[in-house]
Amino acid sequence: MTMTRCSSPSRAFPLAAVTAGLVLLAGCNPIGGGTGPTRLVINGPTGTADAASGDTYVCLRSGLTATLFFENGTSADFTQRVNWSVLPADESFLKISNFDRTSGQAGGVLTPVSATAGEQRVRVTASFSDLTDSIDMRVMPKPDFMLMQRNIGTNLNEPLPAGTSPTDPTVTSIFKIGPLTAVDLTLVASLGGTPTRIDTAATWGFDTAVPGTQVGSVSNAANQTIATIGTDGLVTGSTADARTLTARATFEPCNQSIAAQVTVAPIRSIRLVPEFGAQPLIVPNTERYTVLAGFDEDGVEQNVSPFSTITSSNGTVGNFVSALIGVPNLLSSIAAGGPITLTVTVPTIVTPTAPETIPVRHAPTIQQTVVADTLVSIALEPATVSAVVASATACPLRLVGTYSSGAQQDITRRATFSTSDNTVAIVSSLPLTAGQVGSSGLTPGTATITATLANGTATPFTATSTFTSVAPTTDPAPSCPQSFDPLPGQVPAP
Repeated sequence: MTMTRCSSPSRAFPLAAVTAGLVLLAGCNPIGGGTGPTRLVINGPTGTADAASGDTYVCLRSGLTATLFFENGTSADFTQRVNWSVLPADESFLKISNFDRTSGQAGGVLTPVSATAGEQRVRVTASFSDLTDSIDMRVMPKPDFMLMQRNIGTNLNEPLPAGTSPTDPTVTSIFKIGPLTAVDLTLVASLGGTPTRIDTAATWGFDTAVPGTQVGSVSNAANQTIATIGTDGLVTGSTADARTLTARATFEPCNQSIAAQVTVAPIRSIRLVPEFGAQPLIVPNTERYTVLAGFDEDGVEQNVSPFSTITSSNGTVGNFVSALIGVPNLLSSIAAGGPITLTVTVPTIVTPTAPETIPVRHAPTIQQTVVADTLVSIALEPATVSAVVASATACPLRLVGTYSSGAQQDITRRATFSTSDNTVAIVSSLPLTAGQVGSSGLTPGTATITATLANGTATPFTATSTFTSVAPTTDPAPSCPQSFDPLPGQVPAP
């Protein structure tokens, strides 16, 4: 007889996403006809905890899963069927849930309660029939949280404009966005020494007005006419309004939060910034353009690249290929020539208070020249990077090409990347995330990352960098820079 396998629930959080599929799981019988269970195995924490070390952090829920193996060699996810437990003396440090059909509570969810100075070790046990397995968890103190933004053009974390509120100490940023644009708020915490996104560990929402305490705030019902916020922190502007919204991420296990104040303002000016500054674009490279929107005379700007359109005056010299590549405002050089004129447009909006279309003061153009040059060598930077094993942190690598004229350009998007050991490292060759490397295994190790560039020659160019996944307790801390200094003759792109 063959075993009927149950479909496993999602291991991603938030918790609501897990509980959605539990009714079906509880109703099926993965044991099948006659085959008996032989072994029970607990899988490492998912979500925000580190799977290799068994670390879980105060304020952050994470989850364990349990797999049951059978005599016929099959297995099934039994997370919602086993009995999870910790010793009663340890419940003041860590709690773990069991599946409850009535409430919809998922099983295997870890809720750290407190930690002693440094850490607290707690043994978690799963039992099914006469089979048991245990895992030793380290309950770590609450990490420091940072509210940042995700660059939609690179998928990397960037700082938000700084700002604090005299009446709300949880506010760490104050910024503006334009109507029909968005900012992707992201939470970052240092877990095991590596900055890690923990967006799904928090509950996101706008504050509701409290008369007399939140000047300029609005109710949740009114919020929807000004802006919306998603469950992952994506704030999207609807219409310009002078009132301020407070976007808040709350960590329910410890009732703490971090927030940013945002105003949806009319876009009054736009500025176009090329990735390589005033340097000509070398065939066949690509160049990303950043579109910055200004609001008033205060100098505050927002990156609105994903919501803008740039056109080229001569598509035979250079043309935008964003729709094909997936990188916002990416100019592909086709043939030497120019200068060509690049023109950008951004969304306009009709507001309830001013029923006419808001004019944009400046709709800039920029000139670009495309030149031919001969590639002489390539180098992959930095030479070494490291991240905590099994963490979700991406470490970007940059491939720099040096040409016969002496010019240097970032040619990362042109290369194909590979790893010498895919059990240690995974690396991307997609244009949006090209060169970004991260840990793929559950044990520390080292892998060589190779960038290969065909360049139309018999022998391709190659360059290497070393990636190391390290244990959370490694000293010194992992080295995983998120940005690079500009190359000679270039200005840093915002």
